[in-house]
Amino acid sequence: MSSSSVKLVFTSFLLTIGVLLAQDPRTLFQQANQAYQGQEYEKARALYQQIVSQGYESKEIYYNLGNCFYRLNQVGQAVLYYEKALKLDPHDEDIRYNLELANLKVIDRIVIPPRLFLFELWDDLKTYFSLTQLTRLVAVLFAVTIILVILWLFIRQNRLRRWLLSLAVITGLLTIFWSYILILQSQSYTKQRQAVVLVPSVTVRSAPDDSSTDVFILHEGVKVHLEELRAEWVKISLEDGKSGWLRAVDLAII
Repeated sequence: MSSSSVKLVFTSFLLTIGVLLAQDPRTLFQQANQAYQGQEYEKARALYQQIVSQGYESKEIYYNLGNCFYRLNQVGQAVLYYEKALKLDPHDEDIRYNLELANLKVIDRIVIPPRLFLFELWDDLKTYFSLTQLTRLVAVLFAVTIILVILWLFIRQNRLRRWLLSLAVITGLLTIFWSYILILQSQSYTKQRQAVVLVPSVTVRSAPDDSSTDVFILHEGVKVHLEELRAEWVKISLEDGKSGWLRAVDLAII
């Protein structure tokens, strides 16, 4: 093999390694952060979305994507990615604050009918933890319950046995309770999916047909519940009870 051929092969090898390194999620994340800090929001957006396209997700990536779209004045996309980030960590104050800022730019104001305090409390409890956090909590409670029962079986001191049994009953009940919440939240994720309107405005119709009656108009960034899918149409509902049909391409699922 000639020296020129060796150089060509070596150069191709270096280029291949460079491409692979450039596509590494950690490298892309650092590049995206640098682009965002340099106010290159479109470049940062493209890099973050490249990470997502590789199958990676995290609240940090979604949060940063929301920030990019907010800076680019794309309200619908900003709300979408803040909601995705909040879904992974419902208690992150920065995500909540930026989502509120983005929602201030949404034209539609959905007036939610007043509800009984106990129903509000129950809904807050069901969504207090994310699905991942709930799964970990149930696993830990179950493991602690098993350990306490095993200790209760092997320890002979009566007073300590009573304490262990009491604790095992408490953790067991907590395991059952949070397992029930986990089941409810899992069902909610599969059955009560939500989406965000991405187009500047869209007419919601009474039926999945362009010739059907216009019901109302929604604008970019408003969040809706998905009720039914029919071909390229989807039936949506709002928190105030309104419902209708629009094309699925005008939405993005959270």
